[in-house]
Amino acid sequence: MTIGILMAAGKSTRTKTSIPKQFHKICDRPVLFYSLTTFERSQLVDLCLLMVPQEWKATAEQMICDFKKVKWVLPGGNTRHETSLIAVDFVRNLKPSLVVFHDAARPFLSLKLLETVIEEAKTFGAATAAIPVADSVAYCEDGFLSSYASRESLYRIQTPQAFQYEIIDDAIRKFQADDGSKPVFLMGKQIRVVEGDPYCFKITTSKDLQLAQQICQFWKED
Repeated sequence: MTIGILMAAGKSTRTKTSIPKQFHKICDRPVLFYSLTTFERSQLVDLCLLMVPQEWKATAEQMICDFKKVKWVLPGGNTRHETSLIAVDFVRNLKPSLVVFHDAARPFLSLKLLETVIEEAKTFGAATAAIPVADSVAYCEDGFLSSYASRESLYRIQTPQAFQYEIIDDAIRKFQADDGSKPVFLMGKQIRVVEGDPYCFKITTSKDLQLAQQICQFWKED
């Protein structure tokens, strides 16, 4: 069994919106609906767990009634790591073979990317979407360039991220990190890199939200 876990428990302090960005509407649909729809369409995802802020739990339960695979809505923790741990603990009794984490703030998740990450995790134990860094990379101190770093072999980590359950369950109890794949890496496990998608960007600022409003007008759920 593969369980999709949608991470929607953030407070959205950087977007400075009146409601959390994952509940903000783009093209008349809440942001979190987009990736939930992709989970719903995938034949590789059996059930879904939605993690939300405590104060949004009741609202979320009403919102997702049309999603057949979303069986549970749980309040998250104060950090991403805490939320991940709550989710992994909750699904333990279901004995999943694989869990897939995705940021609700990355609405434009293609079915192809989701399923490629899942298939690679089945083979290698852990997989993450990531994009090669195309820009020059530099270190800055006090507002000035201090040195340059080689961009060769540098990647920007995205989600989705998929893990065999035993691997992620062990890793997040031993190591804390702000990224789901890092505890697995710190445990010494290999993580398969799947080429990500520029459209699968994370809404972080108000400008990102404006960009998402534009993209959703032509976004096609392939």
